[in-house]
Amino acid sequence: MRDGLKPFNELLNADERNLHFVRLNLSTNEVKPNSMEAHYADIEAYSLIATVPDNIAVQYDVARNIYNYAWFEYRFFNVAEAQVLIVLELALKEHIGEKNINAYIKQHNGNICPDTGKKINRQKGLKTYMEYCRDNELVSNSGFSAWHRYPTQQARMMAEQAQFAWATAEMERTGKAEVELPDIIIEKLLPDESYNHVQHLINNVNHIRNGYAHGNTNLYNYVLQTFEMVSEFINQLHSSANSYEHPIT
Repeated sequence: MRDGLKPFNELLNADERNLHFVRLNLSTNEVKPNSMEAHYADIEAYSLIATVPDNIAVQYDVARNIYNYAWFEYRFFNVAEAQVLIVLELALKEHIGEKNINAYIKQHNGNICPDTGKKINRQKGLKTYMEYCRDNELVSNSGFSAWHRYPTQQARMMAEQAQFAWATAEMERTGKAEVELPDIIIEKLLPDESYNHVQHLINNVNHIRNGYAHGNTNLYNYVLQTFEMVSEFINQLHSSANSYEHPIT
């Protein structure tokens, strides 16, 4: 469906698609309407630390401002996600440097991958830069909020699946068209040390970025997780622990 050019007298009106969503507090199960203030607060939370170079921070904030304006134009959500992934690759490229990435590729190409048994053929790109960060321990699982949330999210997903199965069976048993669902209360779980979130990112982020680079028609608003990941990735690179000149491994 074509949106067309937004009418001039509606430029500052919320895109009505944003108003179809509500906000659920998972701790209290309280539901609130979506709002511009909450939308702004969402993206405001994902900032870069002061040690990140200005040229990276400027481009990152371009992406954050595009996200802000998605309140008025829903299709900007995916433009914002595409932009912030470009910023991630720029930040990795500048932090690692041409000399280091060339040496890394030369050192590893031709080796046998233990997972696939095939020869490694790395080329410059987002995935290779991320692999460099993994191998040189410039980022860690514990530096990502998603790694800490993973067990609790998995538990909630399983509880929701069980709830749906119960509701379906209950409606079939009683013949009712709807049933009242019990609240789902999940206690926060400790991180799962066996879950490798850094490798998960390496396996998946490049595909999302390439999808935008080669053109697609994605339309969704759940892109905050990408901003969280990018900000935490870049902040780890420029933390005090990574202020030294890292070796090539």
